[in-house]
Amino acid sequence: MLKIYVMNENAEMPSFATEGSACFDIKACIQLGTEVTSYNTWNKKTKVIPKVIAGVPSIQITPGDRVLVPTGLIFDIPEKHVLKLYNRSSTGLKKGLMLPNSVGIIDSDYVEQSFIMLQNMSESLVVIQHGERLAQAMLEPVYDYSLMVSEEKPQQKTSRDGGFGSTGDK
Repeated sequence: MLKIYVMNENAEMPSFATEGSACFDIKACIQLGTEVTSYNTWNKKTKVIPKVIAGVPSIQITPGDRVLVPTGLIFDIPEKHVLKLYNRSSTGLKKGLMLPNSVGIIDSDYVEQSFIMLQNMSESLVVIQHGERLAQAMLEPVYDYSLMVSEEKPQQKTSRDGGFGSTGDK
């Protein structure tokens, strides 16, 4: 079970879209008067000021910029588990927004508000509205393991032929 603390009355509880959904959807929690952290293409930290667009609190993301979209949620992730955030396919396809780190990792000892880090990969200004489904998340177990130095180079384990980026002839 994953417990979720809703930080304010404007945040929306995540949900599974269908019975067969492997991940649950997470929505943006955009509030007027609360600045959103952004980084521009020169890696300068900036702030995005939410405004009402089409009657809904929204933010605009300039091409190339990265933003930390607030969720208004704190996940109480069980010990020995991790919450992995993935881009929703429609977020990438229809809006040109991607998770710049590919997969967001939220560790079990993180107990602050979670954000969805998005980058505008399109050539257009993109609008994100309050309540918009932007990411999907999956709770997964974490296995205990240790790291150690090996004195010997690993030996070939299969018939694999090729190095980095290659699993064979094709």
